[in-house]
Amino acid sequence: MAVYGQIRDWRPEPLDDAEQVLRTRGDLLAGLADDLATAARPERWTGAAADAAAELRHRLTDDLDVVVIAVQAVRRALMAAADEVIGLRHVVGEAEELARRHRFTIDEAGAVADLPPFAPDPGRARVRAELEDRVRLILRRADEIDTALADVLVKVVRGEAAAVAAPTIPGPPPPPPADPGAGPHGVDPWWTTVDDHATHTLASRAAELADAVGLTNAAAHLNHYLGNSGAPLTVDPDHMLRDVPTFQATVDSATAAEVNRIAADAAANGTYGRPVQFSTGWQGHYIQASDNKDWFYAMGGVQYAVTGVATVQPPATPGGQPIVQMDYQVHVFDRYNWDGGKSTEIGPITVEDSDMAEMHRAGVAQEYDISGSSDPRTYTGEVPGPHQLPEPPESRDGTREDPGRGPR
Repeated sequence: MAVYGQIRDWRPEPLDDAEQVLRTRGDLLAGLADDLATAARPERWTGAAADAAAELRHRLTDDLDVVVIAVQAVRRALMAAADEVIGLRHVVGEAEELARRHRFTIDEAGAVADLPPFAPDPGRARVRAELEDRVRLILRRADEIDTALADVLVKVVRGEAAAVAAPTIPGPPPPPPADPGAGPHGVDPWWTTVDDHATHTLASRAAELADAVGLTNAAAHLNHYLGNSGAPLTVDPDHMLRDVPTFQATVDSATAAEVNRIAADAAANGTYGRPVQFSTGWQGHYIQASDNKDWFYAMGGVQYAVTGVATVQPPATPGGQPIVQMDYQVHVFDRYNWDGGKSTEIGPITVEDSDMAEMHRAGVAQEYDISGSSDPRTYTGEVPGPHQLPEPPESRDGTREDPGRGPR
């Protein structure tokens, strides 16, 4: 397992360089395999020798196909690892900046130390605890990246490349950069937090009222913030897409554009019949109050990405449309925090955003990440427009304990 000092030096470029080398050599091998597969037996060559040559050609073609599959599997693993390292570097950078800003250090082993002179402010203990949590997260995430890549390499060496080579729906991209929010958690001196406890009581009443009037997701997200755990919260994108048609239209447009690009590439390059993984990357969408008040208060601005695998087949008739078979998922991400300079009205209660943000700094509430992935969807048909893609499936159980339950 890598130590923190090693992880701090991780870079995606060596992985990208290795993937490019494999891509070049893999394309060469694929071309040789195609040439060998289409090689014809010379006319009037018959007999045992001709049959033996044909059998050898088939074996060589199969062997080359296995090597090509192995190269593709390693390439995909390298690309996935490089993407994950990019996201990990962002997390490391945030931890290092937090430590620098508050005069802490993180050594090679990941230990957090307080630089002299030691300040008596008890808020420093909270900053130190947050840094230690971030280091643990970094170590765990780095181990997952390393293990995933090693597993693929081991399977390829064992001749099990086919088990990992079949393209599957990629997972969500690394989390996008989040705005700084209210800053570090729990750094205000305790004697300045009396007003924050009063705000906490008011916000709890607002959450109860929101739930009573059907804003159940807004209430659940606010209560999670007030719970002060900082733990990530999972949402159901299918539920969001059903409730917010404008969001569904935005996601469908991005998906259709990606599939049209893949279909155009297949037509231009003659790569019909080959599964192609895709990802739109993170894109922004803002849910307005006029779209859906529940999700407006629960999330507002949200990042989404669509990942999938698409296979394009040639048109059934000359001049017709190609046929696409696609499996895909929708992913969402948001950082739950409060911006100053605004206020939110929930019934008779007005909540100032600056007061809500101050609770995070006071340590009585805590910002957190919201994310989720939809159920896989399948589309088969002509190259789709944005209005031809499937509707999101029905919701989960819809009970009050389900954080994906919306207003009824």
